[in-house]
This record gives sequence, C-alpha cells and structure tokens, in this order.
Amino acid sequence: MKRSWSLFFAFLFVFAGLARAQAPAQSSVTDPEVRKAIDAGNAKYIDAFARSDAGALAGLYDESGSRFGPKGVVVRGRPAIAESVAEFMKSVTGPIKVSIETQDLWAVDDLVYETGKYTYSFTPPGKSETQTGGHYVTIWKRQTDGGWKIVVDMGVPNN
Repeated sequence: MKRSWSLFFAFLFVFAGLARAQAPAQSSVTDPEVRKAIDAGNAKYIDAFARSDAGALAGLYDESGSRFGPKGVVVRGRPAIAESVAEFMKSVTGPIKVSIETQDLWAVDDLVYETGKYTYSFTPPGKSETQTGGHYVTIWKRQTDGGWKIVVDMGVPNN
C-alpha cells in the first residue's frame, strides 16, 4: 500500500515537473469544442454508472486505456475495465450515483489532462448508502476520428 502511494506521488511530482518543462506547448483549454467533448464524455461516464452499464463505461476508454483503482490496482484495456467495473456494479444494490466536478483542463498536443473532484454514492447489500470521493486526474487522447477517449483515469480517494 505504501508503495502504491509512493508511486502515485512520484507520478504527480514528475507530472508537475513535465508540465513546467512543457510550459510553451501547454495551455489551459480555451477551445470550447474540446471542453464540450470532455464534458460530454463525463456525462456519459455518469450515465453508464447510473444505468449499471459496464460496457458503455469501458467504451469511453481508449483500447489501451488504464483505470487506476483506489487500492493501487491498475486495470488496462476495455475488456478488463468492463469486467472490473461490472464486478463493482454487481456488488451494490440500486444505481451508482457519480458526480464529477472538473477543476481544470490542460492541452498538450493530442492529450487533454483533466483534474477535478469526484463522488460515488451507492448502497452495499444490507447497508445504508455509502459515499466515497476524492480528487482525480484523467488523461484524454484525441482519436483518429476526432473524438476523445480516456487513456488514464486515476482517482485519489479522500479516505
């Protein structure tokens, strides 16, 4: 567990350093079409959880996309992401309510780095509704068709 957190903080440190080193090529996203596409992707993410549709959620990821779990587990590729998310969806009763609050977006070439806050609300069997949340970093990649898919999705839980 300590190693996972160490690796995560090392990633953030390196990411911050790269962001500074890339300053001329990097800019806060001002293109309304890019922001609209990322917001639409987040809306589909929220909807997929509300409908318990693991396939739709996995479809938001690039073929080689990675999803970092809260306990340091990394799931890579759409089929594995769909399977992992389906397990979570089956382990709760009722819908999973997700909220996403984008705090900032940065564009570097064909990547958009998104940071923000998230919450998940769900009900484990036989228990009352549970809420978990924290901060996240999501990296979106422009696809050959002009659309955007998630290549890395990493949440940092508050607890």
